[in-house]
Amino acid sequence: MKPQSEQVSIWKILPTILILSLLTGCAARTNLNPVGRGNLNANVSVGGPIVAAFGTRIPVPYITAGANYGLTDNVNLTGNLHLFSLAYKIAGLNFGISTFPVRQDGFKPTIGIQQSLLILSSFKSGVDIRFRAYPVSSASFAWKYKKITTYNGLDLTTLISSPDYDNEASRFIMSPFLGFRWEFGSRNRLQLELKWHGANIRSDQLAVKYNSIGGYGAIAPLVSLERKY
Repeated sequence: MKPQSEQVSIWKILPTILILSLLTGCAARTNLNPVGRGNLNANVSVGGPIVAAFGTRIPVPYITAGANYGLTDNVNLTGNLHLFSLAYKIAGLNFGISTFPVRQDGFKPTIGIQQSLLILSSFKSGVDIRFRAYPVSSASFAWKYKKITTYNGLDLTTLISSPDYDNEASRFIMSPFLGFRWEFGSRNRLQLELKWHGANIRSDQLAVKYNSIGGYGAIAPLVSLERKY
């Protein structure tokens, strides 16, 4: 058995993991198609980057809850609340609007374009800056066949400034994703997604040991349940 100090080390690095999860949109992509004017789809998503802890590698159980509302037949309003980070006195909320300029026709996918704003707020004492806001642009490409939808896409987060410790750091965080969604019953959907958080950010120099690709980013499995109302 590993010493107790090693076993609890993950709790010391969780704040770093939380920030990565917040900035890279750690939730399965549910805005894949228009929900229809006046309709509401609610969802809850669980999953996060895979990290080395307790002598193995485990995904962080990051939790978000959100909804998509049909403003028109081709425009969705979307919002998500980051629940897991509240335990560490960090509130995260992102809201935005999605449009679908192309609808599926044969091999041509449904294309979704989303612009959103991520707002972070710290409730910790001794913090100089309480609020930060980050623009996030996203694109998705979805193909539906019967009850199965396959999709891929990219999230692009714009940082307000480079980190204090690295003036040459990228001002953008790119996170490509792919997954599939299965419809069961008349109102329910189950979604499985794999996301490469921060694919353009080096992760082999951080204290946190992520499952990465070539020393960049962090691999995150995500699961989402969605219900139509």
